[in-house]
Amino acid sequence: MATFAKATLPDMPLSGTVQRLLDSLAASQGDVSTALSLPPECYTSPEWFEFEKRAIFDRDWIALGHHSDVADPGDYFTIEVLGEPLIVVRGKDEEIRVLSAVCRHRGHLLGEKRGNTASFTCPFHAWSYDLEGGLISAPEMSGTLPFAELRRTACLPSFRIEIWNGFIFVNLSGEAQPLAPRLTRLDALIANHEMSELASIVPVEWAGNKWNWKFMQENALEPYHTHYLHAGIHDFAPSSNTRFTEWDEGDDGAVFREVDFTHIDGGFNIANKALFPPLPNLTDAERSRVVFAGVMPNLFLGAQADVVFYYIILPIAPGEITLRVGVLTSYDNLALPTAGLLLKGTIDGVAIYNEQDTAANMATYKGMNSRVAPRSRWAPNEKTLAQLNNWLIKRYKEYAATLHAPLAEAAE
Repeated sequence: MATFAKATLPDMPLSGTVQRLLDSLAASQGDVSTALSLPPECYTSPEWFEFEKRAIFDRDWIALGHHSDVADPGDYFTIEVLGEPLIVVRGKDEEIRVLSAVCRHRGHLLGEKRGNTASFTCPFHAWSYDLEGGLISAPEMSGTLPFAELRRTACLPSFRIEIWNGFIFVNLSGEAQPLAPRLTRLDALIANHEMSELASIVPVEWAGNKWNWKFMQENALEPYHTHYLHAGIHDFAPSSNTRFTEWDEGDDGAVFREVDFTHIDGGFNIANKALFPPLPNLTDAERSRVVFAGVMPNLFLGAQADVVFYYIILPIAPGEITLRVGVLTSYDNLALPTAGLLLKGTIDGVAIYNEQDTAANMATYKGMNSRVAPRSRWAPNEKTLAQLNNWLIKRYKEYAATLHAPLAEAAE
């Protein structure tokens, strides 16, 4: 059995601020008919963000990308999750691994943004590692330690992964419950998209987004805003056509909803039509809808007739995120002579909605920093947000239960 590294942050004592927020969360649990939104400080507080790093991102499954991004042996890409530099690589044995991107000598980073390689060589002192993370070269070290000893002790840490529908997830604690058994209803809903058989374009990175990471899931998952913020361009997928799913604690890996289009083969672009030919195994009903899903905490996807577009959400600070935006479609579609133009139209289409959402998210984040920022009731069309909070609060409380007693406010 493989041995996986653990890379969690040191536990933090429960400060008075964090304990106060934890004590207030009961009002945000439950159904949309009774629950309140989270306290504004859960979006703006640096202390709470430090708590979330440990309670959520260190202990659950974090999406990194799609397996078609590393289709061949030696293919790799790098990614940073809350300050932890990682390499996602396909080995010579065809296995995908997530390795530390930090050289075991002096800590220099390894790898470029993406590429194909037979090994990773540190430019600082030329220590080299194979695709499994094993040390294969450490020049001029023989006077200190024999290479055999170095090779035993200086391999790159390898982290536990799971692949679901082609998406690669890492668990930095190595102890999370398996992900796939908690995604059974979403699995059934999108089965005919066969996402593990699709090809991903090289994701586009949008950095410097000045809002809290939870806003990205909230905005994407609730249909209440679409009739107003996206008036006109979203009318082909009206909020009145939304179908919600009841919350199930035993199948809680994702929050999702369906929206029927007003016509078959709808698409999120200026034409409101799918630009590529539809994916081959979809029924007419599946071609006439979109499934929006947040695989918590940091993967959002929209599965429509011709493509699956997705965001990898990478928090940087309480009020900043980086987004990696990708598109999946069939290999046949990518082989079309017009594929480049169709991809540009697809990404530009998503960007139109994102620009409107960006303005709303930035304004909302500023509002959440107000001394009189609200904590409000949900509208019926925000049912998914109550579910998202159920997912969050369960994990907040599970982690808090493992920590020390609150610090006195005077000692902070």
